[in-house]
Amino acid sequence: MWFTLLFAVAVCIAVLYVPGYLVGRSLSFERTVSLAVAPAFSLLALVILGVAFRMAGISCHALVLAGSAGAIGLIAFGLAYGIRRKSTPATAALPLNEPEKSRGRHAAPINATPETDSAPSSRFTWQAFALYAGVALVVTAFVFLTAIDGFDSFARKDDTTVHLSIVRAFLDTGTYSTLNSGSFVDQGTAGAYYPSAWHIVVAIAASCVGGEVAVATNAATLAFTVAVLPLGMCLLLRTVFPNRREVVLAGSLFAVSFAILPWGFLTKGQLLPNMAAFALIPAAIALFISAIEANRRGERAQCAVGAVLALASIALCQPNGAFTCVIGMASYALCRIFRSPDDERATVTPKKIACAAGLAAGACALWAILYFAPPLRSVVTYGPWDTLLPFPEAVLSVLSFMYVKWGGIQPFLSVMVLFGLIASLRNRRWLWLAVAYAVTLVIYMGNVCTDGVLRQVISGFWYSDYYRTGAMNALFAIPLAALGFAWLMRLLGSALSRLPKLKGRESACAALVLTIAFAVCQAVPFQISLGKRTIENGLPAMRHQVVDLYSWDDIYTAEERAFVQRATGLVEKGAMVVNVPNDGTAWCYGTDGLSVLFRRTGDNGSNPFPSATNEIIRTRLANISTDVEVQEAVRQVDARYLILLDDLAGDNPTVTDQRYEAAKWAGVESVTPETPGFTLLLSEGDMRLYEINGFE
Repeated sequence: MWFTLLFAVAVCIAVLYVPGYLVGRSLSFERTVSLAVAPAFSLLALVILGVAFRMAGISCHALVLAGSAGAIGLIAFGLAYGIRRKSTPATAALPLNEPEKSRGRHAAPINATPETDSAPSSRFTWQAFALYAGVALVVTAFVFLTAIDGFDSFARKDDTTVHLSIVRAFLDTGTYSTLNSGSFVDQGTAGAYYPSAWHIVVAIAASCVGGEVAVATNAATLAFTVAVLPLGMCLLLRTVFPNRREVVLAGSLFAVSFAILPWGFLTKGQLLPNMAAFALIPAAIALFISAIEANRRGERAQCAVGAVLALASIALCQPNGAFTCVIGMASYALCRIFRSPDDERATVTPKKIACAAGLAAGACALWAILYFAPPLRSVVTYGPWDTLLPFPEAVLSVLSFMYVKWGGIQPFLSVMVLFGLIASLRNRRWLWLAVAYAVTLVIYMGNVCTDGVLRQVISGFWYSDYYRTGAMNALFAIPLAALGFAWLMRLLGSALSRLPKLKGRESACAALVLTIAFAVCQAVPFQISLGKRTIENGLPAMRHQVVDLYSWDDIYTAEERAFVQRATGLVEKGAMVVNVPNDGTAWCYGTDGLSVLFRRTGDNGSNPFPSATNEIIRTRLANISTDVEVQEAVRQVDARYLILLDDLAGDNPTVTDQRYEAAKWAGVESVTPETPGFTLLLSEGDMRLYEINGFE
């Protein structure tokens, strides 16, 4: 199983990085930049190709789609290389990778010639990439990899039923269009728009490991947490702090160490596409900053094109990621009006004030327009969520980076972010980081402390879901934590320099002391009792939740899955199987390809069939031998089998009560081997597979 997972991870990495890297090089980005932004370009190519193939009536193996994306990247790189060779004579002026001194202190070099990558910071950036990936791997192993119950396990969450089913439908149909996604595309339905960039990557990986969708899902999680988010954050910090290597290196500790980002996305929902979208944001902001600060018109245009492409890719993973990204971009642009990176002091003039006011007004107007836009009404009015907190509790939750009532506090991060905020106010070259953090903090506070229309206006683009708004705030806290760590390291190093034995080694000792403190504060579990509530340490709390969610002892157990796999061998391929989703069969289609009728827990009709048809089957199926309406309903959905994994009257039923109402499933759960119209095909314990033959 280790080999299967590692192979799936390798496929995810190749799919995310190979096509996009070639596109980045075709835009003349240096190698390190091309690598960091590659996932955004690759995902965009995959989505466009998926839509194009579907419109052309082409169904194919997932690897064909991946190979086509790679071919596009290769063609783009070849064309760009040829154009540059023809347009740049041997005696051409300076190459695009000009020395850092000529570019000021605002950003590291973004562009390079295709023949060389001699930018002064390239070697350091590669080393930083390795450090970020290494630290992220350690954190991921602690929180996720060693916590899941086998590499083919999955979270028993409602959203997971949808995500796994969409991936399985892609594999079954050979079509990968985000405009035609859905849990029942395998049944011939047209599907609808759903941001499916993440699902395409998982489908490609699953196609390479025998259709093991759960393994591919876990592989994608590893790819985004160990590579995509850390490398993107490294690029952002390298761009913002080109002459502060200690800040860049410090960022490796924080890229995936906030409990709510990325780990909250695993324990809520699951919100895996949202995690993918947020992982792409740092690199996109880095391109935006470089587009503003580039010295040459061509370089500005290339970075701007890259930023737009990255923003589109983020939206195709999850649209609220694009709103989050724009908050970061707008914060930088707003602060940039008053002070360029090379200015010692900010310059406030009536013209600049007018420009800033215009930018803010334009952002607010766009916010209002999108709020009332019909395509987004179902998003901004989603809910209501039961997440309101008293203002003092909300303040404490955000300052402790707990955010959610069942999350965990992270005091070390609180101290680091506080020092980072102070540092950004002292050196206002980095003030935009504080602005972005403050804006997202206001959105989070509005999310948990207000209600009604006000809440929707403030946080509706994030479904008014405080997991998402909290993760957004944590995203912009990461650079501040790195800045605070570096500043505190300098202060501690200055204090240690007074010790004669540490002369010349004070910086290394300070870094070591703070790193050890970070590891202890983040990994050692502790609990604090506050009345009826128990508060845990952040990352251990997330680990405990992952252990519970990814267990084969809960809801859809290992024994039940083994039974389903045996049943799948007896069921005619593609035949519809009636089920009670709350007994674990809601995940059967996504994990094992059994085409069940109800694919969400408490499902009362999310499939494409009429609600009346679903109701008849749910409440009266046991009467099929005598009830004509039941017979017609079964014919309409073309159901051939019935599977039941639990007997609620048994000793230890493994079910979920989410949205479950016994009366709505009486017609299915009352079927026994003696019920006329049903033939028992397979039985083990309280698990049954029947063939429906009560009518001709």
